[in-house]
Amino acid sequence: MFDRHAFAARRITLDLSVEELADEMVVAPSTIYRWESGETTPSLRMLVQASRHLCIPLLSLMSDQDSEQRRKAVAVDALIREGV
Repeated sequence: MFDRHAFAARRITLDLSVEELADEMVVAPSTIYRWESGETTPSLRMLVQASRHLCIPLLSLMSDQDSEQRRKAVAVDALIREGV
């Protein structure tokens, strides 16, 4: 499960506005607002992109240890580290 609080906290730590992060990720600012409010959750593909822009491991944006999305994220994170 997407950890919206970790996402927002990291964005704020990097001193990025919602608009700046949205520009970097090539999404609408409303998309970032919806993720942070919990209204919607990003796809795994968008989480990978977010982890790159926020300079944190993909798993840092995941909260539920037993979810299918987390298992996929573990696999994707391993591939990223291997440089695939």
